[in-house]
Amino acid sequence: MNKLRLGMFVLLVLAGASALQAQCPPGLPPATTCHAGMDTNGAFFLIAVPANYNHRLLLWNHGYSLAPPGKLGAEDLSPLGPLLLQLGFAVAASSYRPDVVGLGGWAVADAAEDTENLRQQFIRIFGQPDLTIVVGASEGGLITAEIAERFAKDAHGNLNYHGALPLCGPLAGGVKNFWGAFDLRVVYQFYCQNLPRPNEPQYPLFLGLAPNNTITPRELGSRINQCTGVLQPAATRTPQQRRNLANILGVAKIPESFVVTDMFFSTFALAELVQVRTHGLSPVTNLDVEYTGSEDDDALNAGVFRAGSNEEALDFLTRAYTPNGRAPMPTLTMHTIGDGLVIVENENEYKEIRGDAHTQRRLRQIFTDAGGHCEFSASETLAAFQALLGWVQSHKRPTKRQVAALCEQFRPAFGDTCKINREFHPEEFETRIPRRESERESKHEPEREP
Repeated sequence: MNKLRLGMFVLLVLAGASALQAQCPPGLPPATTCHAGMDTNGAFFLIAVPANYNHRLLLWNHGYSLAPPGKLGAEDLSPLGPLLLQLGFAVAASSYRPDVVGLGGWAVADAAEDTENLRQQFIRIFGQPDLTIVVGASEGGLITAEIAERFAKDAHGNLNYHGALPLCGPLAGGVKNFWGAFDLRVVYQFYCQNLPRPNEPQYPLFLGLAPNNTITPRELGSRINQCTGVLQPAATRTPQQRRNLANILGVAKIPESFVVTDMFFSTFALAELVQVRTHGLSPVTNLDVEYTGSEDDDALNAGVFRAGSNEEALDFLTRAYTPNGRAPMPTLTMHTIGDGLVIVENENEYKEIRGDAHTQRRLRQIFTDAGGHCEFSASETLAAFQALLGWVQSHKRPTKRQVAALCEQFRPAFGDTCKINREFHPEEFETRIPRRESERESKHEPEREP
């Protein structure tokens, strides 16, 4: 064991899995009891229990973060945390454990275990809650779906989790979503040729960035702008910048406002996945992809970087994580229709997965007319949570109309918006991310709205 790993091991042993009663971070209701600590895997956690505890627990899973995990504050207990504490719910969250170099990153499989460990820690301190709901957004939405499958029941067949609320999650799984990231990476490089530049060391693009990379997110944005002008007024873009941007958007099928954000995931996030978690082996492929939507598709397909996937790396990404749909509890998802990072077509794929598992009747999907990633109003988020809670208690799946009505009920208190779209149905995932040869071909009939 090298000195770095030995030092981390000693630190974790000394920290243990103890949850020490601590002063609550600012922003939580008065008389809240807090426990905080670090578990044996290096994940920080925070548990908050109100004075009027109603024996109901919400476990929150946060979205993607490349930053090293750290101590949690009130803002890390979900957007609804302070409100639910006032209503008597206990709320708990994990930072997730770091990867082997100390960063966050694609933590889905580990994070599901960290949140389950936190649930067990809560029980050791406060006893078994009457009801446990697991909620998460973005990458946390996929983590929530995994928890609902892997840790749904105890050894006696009793539910550990009574309801699941994945928000804006990449529910088609890691493999398909990183296909999209890789597609954008190679298409961008075909048109821009500045990541790397011709005079810089060259590397296979499935690495995301060069090994020992020193490029910062700010410099990444600068390079993207040099090529496309996306960070400057449209009227100031050169003809070449306009052509480059139009081609990238046409092929990648993303909104202009998401180019820089999506390129962060196509570079830094892809680099963490491949260089740290799959040890430099490619979990993605585009060997048989026919790219369309550019001004010259023949030239693009002839010149774009191509790579195949390594079986071991692909197996890792499949396990961390591709949903199997076998969630035995009510599951309600919500997604913004215009999400350009985690595309809404993920929900169509997830519905098909649930159909394969014969659990579609335990799924309700809600969509909102918004253009951002996870940009839900407080009323929309609370409506989704309340609808799920009502479903758990009544065993009656809510209709979209009922969820929309709940949102309108809450809106005057928050003074925000309700943009729930009761008619929208997402297209197939392959309308945005091209199918690969290895992908299964099964299709399902759409389920009727009750």
